[in-house]
Amino acid sequence: MLSILLTAQSGSYDLTPLTSQVTWEGDYQRGARTLTLLTAAAPYDSTLPSADLSPGGAVQLYEDGRLLFSGTIISRERVTGGSTITVTCYDKGFYLLKNQGMYQFTGQSPEAITRQLCGDFGITAGNLAPGGILIRRNFIGVTLYRIIMTAYTLAAEQNGKAYAIRFSGDVLDVAEIEKSSETLLLEGGVNLQSASMSDSIDQTVTQVQLYDSGGRVVQTLQNDELLPLYGALQRTIRQPDGEDKTAEAEKLLRDYPLGQTITVEALGDVRCITGSTVAVREPYTGLCGLFWIKTDRHQWKGGQHYMKLSLSYKRLMDEQEAGSLPRPSYTVPSGSPAADSGGTASFGTQKYAVYIERVNMTR
Repeated sequence: MLSILLTAQSGSYDLTPLTSQVTWEGDYQRGARTLTLLTAAAPYDSTLPSADLSPGGAVQLYEDGRLLFSGTIISRERVTGGSTITVTCYDKGFYLLKNQGMYQFTGQSPEAITRQLCGDFGITAGNLAPGGILIRRNFIGVTLYRIIMTAYTLAAEQNGKAYAIRFSGDVLDVAEIEKSSETLLLEGGVNLQSASMSDSIDQTVTQVQLYDSGGRVVQTLQNDELLPLYGALQRTIRQPDGEDKTAEAEKLLRDYPLGQTITVEALGDVRCITGSTVAVREPYTGLCGLFWIKTDRHQWKGGQHYMKLSLSYKRLMDEQEAGSLPRPSYTVPSGSPAADSGGTASFGTQKYAVYIERVNMTR
């Protein structure tokens, strides 16, 4: 059974009897989970209970007493002649996406960087996966989300793992994306309603050539499996003297194989969220095996719970690359945010104005 609770400036409300549709969704590239509520509204009917749905209210979604979502109302939409209000909420990842900072890190781990950012912006840090490396990087006017994901992307390049930001209630966790111990089996005729799969070579890369500064080919890397099938689908990379771009070329081949889009619709199960795994057995499309969930969309309507999942054969993380390597003349104290807008930081002889947009987590 679902229950939806709201805490607003004017008081606390139970939105459950007012809500006819609930949509709870996530995307591995979005940075925050979203909750959308379709609530009843009748301004001229005094018998219908009302609630303060203005932006800034704190909303919690529970299923059978288990907290699924804790976040903030970001927007609401009302239309004349209508009898409902559409309310859109984000979890606390919203504050990672909307707050910017200026930092210099000179040898901190991804988890230490994450914990410091959380402390500076009043976010509660929970379980933070160890990255296994130390980061040296400057960030100017970069969102907290991109700083954290850049640190973990650099770690992933070294250890081959994948990471995702998640919120357990109001607590930030950074989890290693791995096979779930609660993998659900979706099977035709049982709990799987529909499945679709499409293949495309529109974005496929089968060959990468490295060029030096003089325009000469230094090295050619190929996907030996796909090149004979689809021909040369080539990207080029300029390799300056003294640098080795082989790893970058290999990554292009690895990240752009045969493109596949896999979507399933099934009876809802809250264990199936982005970053988790699901097993599928469907003979018509040929889907059979273990898949990673790229996006999830859960919807409760009319007492029923359904879900739509986008799947991938490989695990994916939101790879980010922000900031730059430190330079000796950088004058901001190590690991220190520039708390006041209008400050400056010196890179060599050039001055940069620093502006930080800070969104407070008040709930």
